[in-house]
Amino acid sequence: MSPLQPPLRIAYVWDRALPTTAADAEQGVSTIAALSRRGVGMTLVLPRPARGRLLTPEDLARHYQVEGRFSLTTLPAPMFATTVLRKPLFALTLAAGAALPPHDLAYTRNAAVMLLLLRRGFRVFYDTHRAWPNQLPLLAPLFRRAMTSPGFVGAALHSEYSRQCYIRCGAPADRLRTIRNGFDPARLKLPAEGWTTAAARAQLSLPAAQKLVVYTGHISMLKGFGAVLALAERCLDVRFLLVGSEGNGAVERKARQHPNIEVLPWQPYDRAALYMAAADVLLLPPSDVGLRLAGHTVLPLKLYGYLAAGRPILAAATPDVGELLSDGVNAVLTPPGDIDAAAKALRSIFADADLRRRLGAAARATGAAYTWDARAAALEAFIRERLAAMDA
Repeated sequence: MSPLQPPLRIAYVWDRALPTTAADAEQGVSTIAALSRRGVGMTLVLPRPARGRLLTPEDLARHYQVEGRFSLTTLPAPMFATTVLRKPLFALTLAAGAALPPHDLAYTRNAAVMLLLLRRGFRVFYDTHRAWPNQLPLLAPLFRRAMTSPGFVGAALHSEYSRQCYIRCGAPADRLRTIRNGFDPARLKLPAEGWTTAAARAQLSLPAAQKLVVYTGHISMLKGFGAVLALAERCLDVRFLLVGSEGNGAVERKARQHPNIEVLPWQPYDRAALYMAAADVLLLPPSDVGLRLAGHTVLPLKLYGYLAAGRPILAAATPDVGELLSDGVNAVLTPPGDIDAAAKALRSIFADADLRRRLGAAARATGAAYTWDARAAALEAFIRERLAAMDA
């Protein structure tokens, strides 16, 4: 922020109770904290919990391992166990006239909240990885109407893949900016030279001499884990660690049939970073199921931690991933769903120590530009640019 510019005040409207282990919550709180470190006045607006103690900003900062000073306020809202009901009902609470704290703009990741706040005359900024008009074409007219309305400040899209989707549905290109996510070097707790594989494995009591592939993040068949299970069947000399389980779903049940797969529960960010550093290879499921069917794995958040960890990455050559990863440069990319190609690629990585070092170094160099602080600087600049254009 320039000394001549007054501080921005942003009401960040979140649609459910926190904390959760979901990647979108980590992304939201990381964004709030990073903007607050720039001097932006951030107020997190949450639905009031139906029971239990309301967490403070300090509680949330500790949970998500972030640094930053932000405020928190709550709105009365129906609380339901299912997201399908919770999100739209909270949006309707806002539509009914719930007051927001003083702000220059409202900021949200919830499309329904965006639409309803625009109807109330608020200035609204939208942040999303979703390519909604691709996933649900019937929604395209709603997004076109919202993104051309006078109160729409702009949108930060996590990939150019998503940005082009909204441009095709009629949103003005100058109101849309590709602003990628990032990682927090302090939360990774990396030594200056990075964790060596041996040091990370010692910290985690993992065998030093073992071919180890690691995945960290949400575990679901909708993330393409059918391909991961099939890959493990073809590479029985490799141990697969899947870190991030939150129950006993289809992946967990099927994994028990594979002696070379171990599923571990969700880990705090700094602990998950150790598992990344312990890996010989970091894995994105070699499938396009998440992008094609679920629509919620566009440039997954875990990728930024993977890059920062400086390890070879094996992934499917999908359009979104291709914005950051280049085959043979900072990753190995295989055709989505081609398990034989993925198995061959994995064997080639393990067979070539020089290739592993080169890919890891290039991955770390790519990731260096993508921090939450860099994202916050880009967000603030874009928001100020758009507000100035709206006031001109």
